[in-house]
Amino acid sequence: MLKGATNPAPQTKKYSSTISIRLGEVSWPWSDSADPIGMGPEQDLLLHFWWPLAATPLAIALMIGKDPPRRWAGRLLGLAIFAAVILQPNPLSTSLEGWTLHIFLSILGPTLLAGMGLLVALFSGPIPVAPLPRGLRPVGLVMILASVVWFMFMLFESRPFLDGLENQWWQHLVTSLLTISVIVSGFAAAFAYVMGDERLRESAIMTGLSLTAFGLLIYLLAEGTASDDPVFWRSASWGVLGDLAGLLVGGFSALGLFIMLVWLGEKNQPIPGPVEPLSDEERARVREILEKHVPEEVSE
Repeated sequence: MLKGATNPAPQTKKYSSTISIRLGEVSWPWSDSADPIGMGPEQDLLLHFWWPLAATPLAIALMIGKDPPRRWAGRLLGLAIFAAVILQPNPLSTSLEGWTLHIFLSILGPTLLAGMGLLVALFSGPIPVAPLPRGLRPVGLVMILASVVWFMFMLFESRPFLDGLENQWWQHLVTSLLTISVIVSGFAAAFAYVMGDERLRESAIMTGLSLTAFGLLIYLLAEGTASDDPVFWRSASWGVLGDLAGLLVGGFSALGLFIMLVWLGEKNQPIPGPVEPLSDEERARVREILEKHVPEEVSE
């Protein structure tokens, strides 16, 4: 460095009045005395945040497998992920990963309650796979309703706080949830109406969900909540639209690539030859199965 030269001041960029990012540093604007946070993931963040995040899909895939050793491996991996998340060496408020983990832990209660209620309501209906008693369906519906009330209470009365500071990811989470609910429910309603056979009731329910989510989103953008000004909700909604556009472009690109690869693979496959006739042993096995299930037609 030349003699007498001084280091230039770090450049600063501001994104939607929520996060102030400097090159090499991150600071939250609502905290006057917050210490700078290193942007690069450190060793503890790799161990207690990024590794559990990357290993969670593998653990779920192993736990739902049919092989008992794989299930046990998935359970052990799940316990290791849980221990890695719980045994955080630093306060959650000292890193962006910690704030992200805090927002997901904040909604864990209503999410689990809604998931359990949905499973109880579905499997207590007229389904042939592991059905539950019919009397449990109202219990599942009550659990779903309780989770919605819990979420609405968090939205309007008790938003997530950490060390006395508001978690700004909350606005992005809510706007993302409402935007995705509007789109998915709308497409589901149209699909049920066009492709379904006398599915007007289901189509009406999904339309109602889409309109309710849209109305709540418009209310937040126009009026805000007791703890958040509408300006911040509008700022978060623009970020959600950008994320959604990126997800749509990436998803359709991946789907198009998958379809093209399948088409090329099937195009290069040789024409299958004629199937050989059944042997006497195979015929006997087929007759045995038919006599077991449809004996009248076999006797005829």
